[in-house]
This record gives sequence, C-alpha cells and structure tokens, in this order.
Amino acid sequence: MLKDAAVIEYDPAPATLESTARWMRIRDELAAAGLTPTEILRVFLRAAVLTYDMPGPSEEMLALVFAEVPGTAVAREVCEYLITLGEAPDPPGAWRWHLDRVGTVAMARLASDGHLDPRFDRLLVGSTAPMPVVRALLAALPLERREALVLSVLSRRVRSVLAPWDFAAIMLDWLLALRDLVDTPTLTAVRAGLISKARGSDRIEELITEEASGTPRPIHSRPTPTAQQALQYLSNKRAAERRAEELGPLAERAWRQRFITVEAPELVSVAAWAATSERRRLQIAEAIVAALGNDFSLVGMERFGGPPIVVLSRESVRFCVVPGGSVDVGFSPEEEAEIRHAAARRNDWEEDYSVLDELDLMRPLTRVEVGPMVVAQAPSSPVPPHAATDELERSPLRLPSEAEWEYLARGGRSHQLTYRGPDVPDSEEWFEAVKALGADGANTFGLYGFGFEAEACADVFHPGHDGLPADGSPRRGTGPRVTKGGAAYVYPWQGCGEWHLLLSAMRTPQTTWEYALSLRFVIGIQTGRT
Repeated sequence: MLKDAAVIEYDPAPATLESTARWMRIRDELAAAGLTPTEILRVFLRAAVLTYDMPGPSEEMLALVFAEVPGTAVAREVCEYLITLGEAPDPPGAWRWHLDRVGTVAMARLASDGHLDPRFDRLLVGSTAPMPVVRALLAALPLERREALVLSVLSRRVRSVLAPWDFAAIMLDWLLALRDLVDTPTLTAVRAGLISKARGSDRIEELITEEASGTPRPIHSRPTPTAQQALQYLSNKRAAERRAEELGPLAERAWRQRFITVEAPELVSVAAWAATSERRRLQIAEAIVAALGNDFSLVGMERFGGPPIVVLSRESVRFCVVPGGSVDVGFSPEEEAEIRHAAARRNDWEEDYSVLDELDLMRPLTRVEVGPMVVAQAPSSPVPPHAATDELERSPLRLPSEAEWEYLARGGRSHQLTYRGPDVPDSEEWFEAVKALGADGANTFGLYGFGFEAEACADVFHPGHDGLPADGSPRRGTGPRVTKGGAAYVYPWQGCGEWHLLLSAMRTPQTTWEYALSLRFVIGIQTGRT
C-alpha cells in the first residue's frame, strides 16, 4: 500500500519520515475504531490546516487517504471551500498555504476521475504543492487544458517577493520539469522569454543547456533509491509498532496460562514461610524445581535481611521464590509526607511538586492480595518494544501485574519510596551508590534494580488505580501497558525530576518508552491453598 500511494520524488528528511509514520499509525487507529475512509479523510483534512505540536499529514499521506475514499464528493467540497474563501483573510487557526497544498491534492483526485471543474484551475496558481502532486494533476487532463492551466499559473503566480531574474529562473525550472507532459509552441516561446530575463548563474546555465537540448527532463523513477529506503524504513517502523502493540494481549494471556502447581500452603504469606522448618523449605524448593522443568536448577537458600529465600538459576539468570502477601498499591500518605519533608529541608520545591502534581496517576491507594511466584532477581537488558513481545512469546514465563511489581519492589514492606527504603532518591549520588551495589543491595525478597529500567507490566495503562483488581491480576483492556521505572534511561539527570521514576508507586504508559523496554520475568505458583 505504501509503495502504491507513494509520490515521494525527493529524498525525505528524517523528521518527515517520523511524522509520516505517526500519521500512518493514527490512520490505522482510526480505522480500528470503526471510522470509515471518508471520516478518516475528514479528520486528516482538519488536522492538515490546524497548528499542532507535530506537523500535520503530508501531501503523500493525504494522497493515500484520498485514494482510499470512494467517490470524489469530499475532494469537490475541499475545492469549493477554497473557491469560496477567495481573497478572504486566512481562516482562524489555519495556514493558507496548508489549504493550498490540500487543494492541489484534492484537484489531482478530481482530475484522475475526470471530474475536475475548470473553476478550480486557479487553485493551483498559488499552491506550493510538490512537483509529484502537480504532475499527477496535469497528467490526468487533456493537453489543451494542461497548457491553459500552466499558462494561468505563469500569469497569476505571486512574484512580489522575488526579483524578475530569480522568478524567471524558478519558473523556467518548473516548466522544464513538466515538459514531458506539456510541450507546445506557446510554452516553448514562454521558456525562451524566461531565458532572456534570467541572470547568469550555474543553475540558469544548466537550465539553458537543458532547454537547448530539446530533450524532456528525465523523471526519476518514484520513489528514488533514497526515498525507497525511506519507505522501507516506514514499513519496518510500522511493523515494529504493531508488534509492540501485541505485547499487551500476549501478557494478559500469559498471566492466566503460565503458572506451576506445588502443594505448598507455606508459601501463602511471608509469615507462614518464615515459620516453616528448614527441611520443609528444602522439600518445597525441590518441588518447585521439578515443576519448572530442566531449565531451572536449585542454587540454595539465602537471606537478604528477612526469612530464607529459595534461589534458582535459569540460563545464568538468578530467580527468587517469593511468598505471597498483600500490598497497598499506589502513592501512600506516608510517601507523600517524605517527599514534602525532603522538599522543605532542601528548599527545592519544583522537582518535588512535579511528582506531587502527578499523584492522580498513583491513586487511590488500593489493598491487593498477591500470590507466591518465582521472580527474576533483576530486570532483563532493555530491548526495543517489538523485541520485548518476541521475548515474552518465546519464554515459558510471564510479566508481573502492576500490583505484583509493587509487592515485589517493596519487599513485603509497605509505604516505602523505593525498594531500598524510605530515603528520597533525589541525588545522583544515591543513584550511583545503589546501582553499584547490584545484588548486594537487594530487598528482603532478594530482588533489586527496581526503578532503574523501564519494566513492562501486564496491565493496560489506566490513569489511576480505581477499579484495580484486588486479587493481584492485571487490569485488562486494549492499549499500552503500565511501565514502572526508567530512571537509568534518562541519566545523568537534568534537574527536572527524573528521579521520580525510581519511586515504587511511579508509573508511565508503555508509549513513553519508544525505544526500549525491560522485562522482569516471573511465573505464578498455585499452592494447595488458593
């Protein structure tokens, strides 16, 4: 579809590629939401003339969407509207030159269907539409009308900002680019007149030589090699985006399907596990390894400031067996008090209040019960989001829900800012020192690194915790997943609150992390007591 719709003749800039890819995604999302091609075109037309933080859809994207719309009614409406505007001031919130470019694409659609009203010809006069669009328009018209339209452009195009010789060179270049489509005695005379007015320069000498040769300018095959690479880039980028969007549904399915069953009611809580005998713990550890399969091996029992934790190994990655329990998901009043106290102590309100302004994303505080599980001690190395989907699909493990992640990060303790405790992690010294600790800085569950990488969870992102399942399962739905952490991606910090990402309660949507995600693989344990 991209190749069929492409009218890219020149080498597009990277920013153009990114913008085009974004509008392709918007088109797909609108179609998935049930909008018809005509409705999508109307959205694009409105976006093309409004001022956004990002550029509106390009002529290439508009041509693509126009081509998908049955009939020419919308194209005619666009042209009629532009005719009605006449010499009126620019409409509020719009740029006239955007409208002119939109009008040229609409004219090309009408011409291709044989329905271009001669009244619309003057819309091309002030247009700055790219040459491929102009050529597509002219190619659909009879020769006599092509000539009349080109002459009209020459006679009425605004020249006030250009010296006569500059204008002559520009228009001569424009005419030579169209010579294969419209080359009549009248236009030959016009080109001769322009040559007489143009001053000497390297470019005008090239144009004079081209005119003297009598050979139509060779039109580069579209897309050009570089543009072809650009189209391939767009195609690959969109495919990667679609694959990244599959992470959510896959994570939800994996959460329900990937678990082991072990007769071990001692794992239902940290207290029950702590009261279990050493011999019984070893029996449970061996049963867990047997249930997991040959990929896992038992390392032993280790203490991390709490009860003994079973440590396993899989492909050189260490895992910990974490008993179940309960957790208050979200930003607690105690944590808010710590932030406010630290801000008052350092007289640095701006950074702290930027996180306090985001509290709605981390509330209400919700009590959730979490079951036991086998958990990777640290998150995986970051990979592109589409590769994260691939990794999850290949793995027999799953992603934690957001509630499970907070339970694991807090290490069985409630209302602490980070997995390291209640200290406000607002200094680079804190970050460097804790990062250097690695596994030596693990919490009581034997886990570490929370908040450093952008770790994907199984939940669909929701602005707050209202309606969060109380059983520890992920919130289901269509959309980007909840992501926790990410402070290491923006280090060294620029003094605008990046340390907030280290907070256990902090959360962002998956789309925040366009280039990389990390996975902390887990697998649930169903015990003899549900």
